Amino acid sequence: MPNYSAKRQEYDDALPGWQLVKRCVAGPREVRKYDEYLPMPDPLNQSPENIARYQQLKKRAMFLNVTGRTRTGLLGAVFRKTAEIKLPSAVEYLLENVSGDGSSLEQLCKEATGECLDTGRGGLLTDFPKVELPEGQTSLTVSQAAKARAYVHFYPAESIVNWREDVIDGVRRLTLVVLHEKINETTDDGFEFTAKDQYRALMLINGKYVQRVYSEDTPDGVKTNPTDKMGKAFDHIPFHFFGSQNNDASIDKAPLEDLAEVNILHYGNSATVEEAGFISSQPTLFLTSDLDPDTFKIHNPNGVQIGSRKGHLLGKQGSAVMLQAKETQLARELMKDKEDQMLMIGARIVQQGGGAETAEAVRIRYSSDNSVLGTIAGNVSEAVRLSLFDAQRFMMEAVDEAGTVFWLNQEFFDEAMDAQAILAQMQLWQQGIIAKKDLRTNLRQAGVLESDRADEDIDADREEEAPVVGSEPDSPPANQPPGVNDE
Repeated sequence: MPNYSAKRQEYDDALPGWQLVKRCVAGPREVRKYDEYLPMPDPLNQSPENIARYQQLKKRAMFLNVTGRTRTGLLGAVFRKTAEIKLPSAVEYLLENVSGDGSSLEQLCKEATGECLDTGRGGLLTDFPKVELPEGQTSLTVSQAAKARAYVHFYPAESIVNWREDVIDGVRRLTLVVLHEKINETTDDGFEFTAKDQYRALMLINGKYVQRVYSEDTPDGVKTNPTDKMGKAFDHIPFHFFGSQNNDASIDKAPLEDLAEVNILHYGNSATVEEAGFISSQPTLFLTSDLDPDTFKIHNPNGVQIGSRKGHLLGKQGSAVMLQAKETQLARELMKDKEDQMLMIGARIVQQGGGAETAEAVRIRYSSDNSVLGTIAGNVSEAVRLSLFDAQRFMMEAVDEAGTVFWLNQEFFDEAMDAQAILAQMQLWQQGIIAKKDLRTNLRQAGVLESDRADEDIDADREEEAPVVGSEPDSPPANQPPGVNDE
């Protein structure tokens, strides 16, 4: 029987780091489920009292979810502007239903970008669902063919358990990918379900793409041979990796892992501070007296009560002192150090502004983060674009590369353009140095024009408007040299 559930060693080595980041992103409730992130102070003492004290320690510890907030901010920077998208009509349905479950293409890209921030890795599989024909029917009807569509499915890093690359004709090519899936089977009453493991093996055998699905019920696998629109076998596996550094099959560094490590250490320091405060923050009364116990009870029949409404007789040499532990600085300073380290790593979303700061200074501070984020946005864009090509192979006779455009936003800052800058752009156009299309592109990037307004939309709106008084609508600008084409 094939060992279809085998995992690569690199996968096992990277899995704890991926889990750490995702648990931090999920927040305090998820982190507190795992004792490994806040070890028990006395692990050898397994008495009920010590275990109960440890549970109280975990409840008092504060987990400041810097990792999750940073992830949200970075995602917001990428998707602050809509992606540049252009698709052939045959696959335009992917814009609103890219995975067959109603998820939009933008939502798939958000999942992919978030996964790349968490783990530095992920993948997209383009697949065509197998259509079961009724008995006696040999080909699809028009109605059946209209519903049969190719879809793009997102797989997180934890689901990609095995892979292999081989050199074929001097080119390194992907020849094996094994994907771990969870299949929910409902019970007879329909109210409950059980999750079962399933492994989807994508293989390149003799230069042809083959897919096999393994499970406990089908240990030998169910084989399918996907073909394109023309009935020809694929000469590559329609699965595309994306990573934080590049899009090959190797595992890249998880961008948020360093931040999550410090976040967990900050969580441990917080537990120490809260525990010390809980134990020693309340004042304690200490009494000294030369009275014997019986005499003390006679003069203080109700014991010693703290407050100004009742006096106490302590004898000639008696005294009372109220003691309270002073604030310990070590653990608090360790917490502050961790907060500074998280800011240095990239969690500036929690940093308090200390005054006015120029836009250029902000760009300098964020330059390293933008470099990583820009690489991720570019890598995810490339993987999505290649997946769209594979979808076209299923749905069209030929891939329309020229008619397919997909690119996520990589401008993470507002490029403010004042009136003087706009006038300078106008002069460049009037002098024939740039075209009108370039001018409008610059205005879109600066936010002067809406990013989704195409030149055709602007021209159509202008035709409906009345001519500007004092100028001819079709005449060239006054400062434009003769013979210069404004397009």
